[in-house]
Amino acid sequence: MIDLLELKKIGVQFGDKQVLKDISIKFQPGEIIGLVAPNGTGKSTLMNVIMNYLPPNQGKVILNHELQYSSKANEVKIHQDVSMMPDQSDLYNHVSGKNHLKIYQEMWNSDPKLIDDTIVKLGMESYVKKKTGTYSLGMRQRLCFAMQIVSNTQVMLMDEVMNGLDPTHVELISQILLQKKAEGKTIIIASHLLENLEQYADRIFFMKNGELKLVDDVSPGFSDNKVTTVRVSNFSQELLIVFKEQFPELAVQTLPNGKTLIDVKEQDTITLGAITQYLIAQRLTDFSFGKLTLNDLYSLEYQQS
Repeated sequence: MIDLLELKKIGVQFGDKQVLKDISIKFQPGEIIGLVAPNGTGKSTLMNVIMNYLPPNQGKVILNHELQYSSKANEVKIHQDVSMMPDQSDLYNHVSGKNHLKIYQEMWNSDPKLIDDTIVKLGMESYVKKKTGTYSLGMRQRLCFAMQIVSNTQVMLMDEVMNGLDPTHVELISQILLQKKAEGKTIIIASHLLENLEQYADRIFFMKNGELKLVDDVSPGFSDNKVTTVRVSNFSQELLIVFKEQFPELAVQTLPNGKTLIDVKEQDTITLGAITQYLIAQRLTDFSFGKLTLNDLYSLEYQQS
């Protein structure tokens, strides 16, 4: 059983641009990690470093406390336990989906029963024997995910796993990810579907300026299910100025989508009642109490970028 995957002081530089900066982190068995950032900020680069597709300028990838990419033989050993979900461009259009799965099962010497089991779980029976050149975008994406599952490695890397999938299949794959987590797999996912990622990821990191920032460090208490925020629609600048004068102790931020967030996590019920009365008096009836969402934090973190 693999204990963990560790990155130690990983740095990657392209010309004058520092893409990854001194990243050190440990990924545990039975853990789903979410990576969140705009395109071009290093998510794919980090995954390519973990796979040794891109050797870093500095630092080490360490598996099970000792195994490193120090030789070709070690790379083969690591890739027996660490795999990356194939891209749709990796599919052979003249080969059937089932034969793609057989290729992956044989490459990783996994249980052949996983092939039919995965086909059934993903609802691929009606088309899996057809050539992949006939597949839709969603069918191709399901096949790529199925290939990753059939490899059955201890560590699985997935870049935009939900790309092109309808809500039903997004939910289906989410359930399979949770099942793999329960089996003790380490799963690292880069995704733009933040609401979905928030439902199943154990730790979520923003990538910014070449660094990983844990969401709970960006917003302490983010993972707690407590009321922390009032979300208000159509808050005009004039009313916002008056509000800030009346409640100077409250942090207020307006997102690019026009929603205004009022931070109330340290406030008592008297203050919450006063805020409610103010909003109703100003006819701002489209508001709700809740917690910050991952989408909110993403907007706040990157709106100045």
